[in-house]
Amino acid sequence: MNRRHAIGGLVAAAAAVPLLKGQDGEITDWVGWWERSKKYTLAIAEAMPADAYNYTPFTGERATGDGARSFGEVMQHIGQAEGFYLGRLGKGAAPAAPAKGDFTKATSVKYLNDVFDWSIGVVKQLTAADMTKSFGNGKQAMTGLSLLLNAMVHTGHTRGYSDMYLRNKGVKPPTYAV
Repeated sequence: MNRRHAIGGLVAAAAAVPLLKGQDGEITDWVGWWERSKKYTLAIAEAMPADAYNYTPFTGERATGDGARSFGEVMQHIGQAEGFYLGRLGKGAAPAAPAKGDFTKATSVKYLNDVFDWSIGVVKQLTAADMTKSFGNGKQAMTGLSLLLNAMVHTGHTRGYSDMYLRNKGVKPPTYAV
């Protein structure tokens, strides 16, 4: 092992100690962040008129990366990703996705409500040990903290797309409340 790796490992370990000691308070923070994420995501979902849930900003073949999801598909994709990441924590099964092809406002908003309620319940069950524990195998392995961060980042950037969908339809997006 070279000196850089050894020193880097020591620095990383030292930096992690305060995080591990304050983890129970961190769980409470994560729950609050998920509650705010739910509120903001649902505000975006509610802002789009029901008749525009099938709106797609441009056409093309999605399989080749040249197309886009409809607004309803984007909203449900947020829920599916929440289920993927947080489901790996082993704290219960995520709500089932809506029937294939049903991207209506009523269905999408209900699904988001159900998924976020489940997600908040999962985060509330986490312990300090879960944050550093590895979930999954091989290249798919992530710590609990990595799963939370990946889920939150994914939700945030996907909500960013939905803001543009709203603006394209002449709807002012809701303001995020910190």
